[in-house]
Amino acid sequence: MRRILHVDLNAFYASVEEAKDESLKGKAIAVAGDKDKRNGIILTASYEARKFGIRTGMTIQEARNLCPNIIFIKPHFKDYMDYSNRVMDILRDYTPDVEVFSIDEAWLDVTGCERLFGDAKKIADTIRERIKRELKITASIGVSYCKLMAKMASDLKKPDATTVIEPEDIKEKIWPLPVEDLFGVGRRMKRKLNNIGIFTIGDLANMPMSVIEDKFGKVGRYLWKFANGIDDSKVNPNSRQIKGIGNSITTPRNVVNMEEASEVLMALSESVGKRLREHGLEGSIIEIIIRYSDFTTIIRQRKLCFFTDITYEIYKSSMKLFNETWDGRPLRLLGVRITGLKRCDDFKQISIFDDDKKIKYEKIDKCIDLIREKYGYNSVIRAKLLTNESYRMIKIVSDEEWIPMQSYNKGGGQI
Repeated sequence: MRRILHVDLNAFYASVEEAKDESLKGKAIAVAGDKDKRNGIILTASYEARKFGIRTGMTIQEARNLCPNIIFIKPHFKDYMDYSNRVMDILRDYTPDVEVFSIDEAWLDVTGCERLFGDAKKIADTIRERIKRELKITASIGVSYCKLMAKMASDLKKPDATTVIEPEDIKEKIWPLPVEDLFGVGRRMKRKLNNIGIFTIGDLANMPMSVIEDKFGKVGRYLWKFANGIDDSKVNPNSRQIKGIGNSITTPRNVVNMEEASEVLMALSESVGKRLREHGLEGSIIEIIIRYSDFTTIIRQRKLCFFTDITYEIYKSSMKLFNETWDGRPLRLLGVRITGLKRCDDFKQISIFDDDKKIKYEKIDKCIDLIREKYGYNSVIRAKLLTNESYRMIKIVSDEEWIPMQSYNKGGGQI
């Protein structure tokens, strides 16, 4: 039987800040954006802050209302990446089969390592103690026979704990949990499952698979298998490749007209195009995210008939998708993302219709990139962005800062 570990660093950003400044230990702290602006969102909170009901994604004002004495700390992404890399180095001391899932999560396959380091639980306990001793942060580790159950085991007891789930434990430990705790079940799927009388993981597991598959298709089949602890996926040390490049912004004020939305999408497209070119990548799938003032969120994507890293093509494609999606309600967040990536030096299909325009846009992007690299981002601004100064809203992030803001999304991810 395989022995899989899932390592989940506890309240990671907040823990790193406490490790750097021990005077913060034991206090209610939250790592968040600018506390003086609307886009101040809680990225993570210490366990002391969580006792007041403070959660990731909450606004700074909401957090302050719950805990007036909370300490807000601006994020230091380079430090978080450094700590993450040091943790992953510790994990690789026990097996080369380490799959980095996010900045604060990883799976390990320790099958066959027992003679060197003891059984899987002992390895997990040793790793936890090393992380605590060497880095002054803590981790929860799940131990099981597959990736899915190892992940769920690490969620059962936090912080700083090792939890083991064997096949015979599923009925007792997993089935009583609410169905939304199952990997792959987001808010929408939870509502759909609740509507047909499924409220716990056990309810889903005991429903005939044919019924779930008829109702939800292939996704239903996967969820039924997950509920029954069936997961044959392997730990893949090479899985951490770039799947997509994007950027989003919570705007300082509601976006209420097409002109402002167009400017924000252009600024975002510039950010995405720049990072694609830095990586030598181009993509063929455009994705936008819009969030209304009531926090309703919509994501739409479309397959393009070409690959691109050109800012203007990204902008035109995102605008077309936006026009088809937006219903006119005030917006608080917009985002643009490109997936379906390939190397720019791979085979490229040439169009006989727009080749001259494409070359012109490529030259414009190259020129802008060179000027900004030498003199700074705001040294050259597209005229389109000057009306409302939307370019000032968008931060062009560097590779060092482009890390997941949320370590785990039950509605997505990869198993």
